[in-house]
Amino acid sequence: MSVAAPSPPDRTSAALDWLSTEPSGDADLELASLVRFVDELHRPEDGGRSLQQCLELLHRRSLAISGLFRLRLAEATLPLSIGLHRAATRLQEVLGRVASAHGDAITETQFKAGQSLTRNPGTLATRALELLGEQLTISHLAGNSAPFEFWSRAHSTFINSQISGTIDSQPAYPPEGALKAYKYMMAMATCQPEGLTGREILWLGQFLERFCDMTSLSPAAPQDENELGWFWIDSDQDTPPISVNRRPPPHVDGLIYFSAAELARQATRWIETLEEQLPPPEPLTAPLGLPEAATLLRRVREYWATPPQREHSRRRNQYTVKVCCGLDDIWLMLREQDSEARNTLCTEWLVVNESPTGYAIMQVTGSASALSAGMALALRRSEHEPWTLCVVRWIRTETPEQIELGLQVIANSAKPVMVGFRSTTQTRPMRPALVLPPIQALGRQQSILAPAGTYSARRFMLVSDSNRLYIAQGRLLSLDMQTSAVELFQYEIDPYPR
Repeated sequence: MSVAAPSPPDRTSAALDWLSTEPSGDADLELASLVRFVDELHRPEDGGRSLQQCLELLHRRSLAISGLFRLRLAEATLPLSIGLHRAATRLQEVLGRVASAHGDAITETQFKAGQSLTRNPGTLATRALELLGEQLTISHLAGNSAPFEFWSRAHSTFINSQISGTIDSQPAYPPEGALKAYKYMMAMATCQPEGLTGREILWLGQFLERFCDMTSLSPAAPQDENELGWFWIDSDQDTPPISVNRRPPPHVDGLIYFSAAELARQATRWIETLEEQLPPPEPLTAPLGLPEAATLLRRVREYWATPPQREHSRRRNQYTVKVCCGLDDIWLMLREQDSEARNTLCTEWLVVNESPTGYAIMQVTGSASALSAGMALALRRSEHEPWTLCVVRWIRTETPEQIELGLQVIANSAKPVMVGFRSTTQTRPMRPALVLPPIQALGRQQSILAPAGTYSARRFMLVSDSNRLYIAQGRLLSLDMQTSAVELFQYEIDPYPR
């Protein structure tokens, strides 16, 4: 005997009963319930009225459920497991659906009189933009880019929130919340989150929730032609903000200009505090240590203040390479004499484009795991060629089976060594590292690629036993790169060891 589907009033009542309860700690159960109720409420026969009745509670519950998944995704390695990837995809989709429902409500309320405090375009746009900001954060935590038409929806929602005013003036319903939510997305997009680890994105998201108000939006182009820290936004296009240093703005009307210069200065103040091993004045709950947080802020500060400019064009290509991922595995592979043993540490990838300074590669064989932005990677085309050393600049994994990495070349050969820094306050063990040859064209002397956190003083001990035992004291000259996984520093052999 079949059971009749509940009527629209019954569906609405059941949804309201669930939305009025406190969220449980079971993220998967909460997500399944949210998806089910949104499906049941979004029925064509009542024109979406059932869904509209629950918008405020759906907004609150959606953000609470997404908060449960943030930490799970931040602690996971890429590519995600099939189950977690499926959950992240469903979460992104339902956040987008609830945001779209708010957008529909904005259109409806604009033509109705007697708007309430919670049913006016400014309030509805604020909620919609908050949901879209959460969708963007979850996408990057899952190793994805923003969904199709995400930016078109974000731009139009923000524009609709200020119909009765302009960016510089106060509209009838002041959209401070909408402005802040939109600035959050702009700040997150301009710091290149595809190059950050999950834990870094989680911490940065909390940082931006507190300080994204320090960014600036303007309808006028910057007056200083030498100002390189501005981004332009074409609200008619499905694109994120684009740096004026990377591509000049087109000659069209309606562009919006974004600057994070003041946010970069706030990051500098935090860096100074964190480097003194002091907790910041407004500590965040995300699980990131003080040194790691300082390293993260140094990197994103550069993106906000002086976005990099692409110097070389990419050439499309298609050939296979052997790849060894991770500094520890590269170190072992370079020491290993047996070619069969070396192959067990390598997998096969496909180069899809390349430039003199980098590659984009996709996995062909094997099963990649524990990938993270900032990790070291070595590749070569044949056994007769030396290994090229790279750092992973970004990761995209739209599905668990399809992984794409963006690589920055840092050297064309490497030698495995052990290094240990000498510090009067802390004793550290010797750690595996790679000595990289000097690059005269860049003015770079010999350098060392070591695990993150190795550097702690100016002097260090270097031990090599590849051909013969060699022990020396080195002196650090400059720290050139820091990521969540590795650090690169130039050095010289100290002529006066002590």
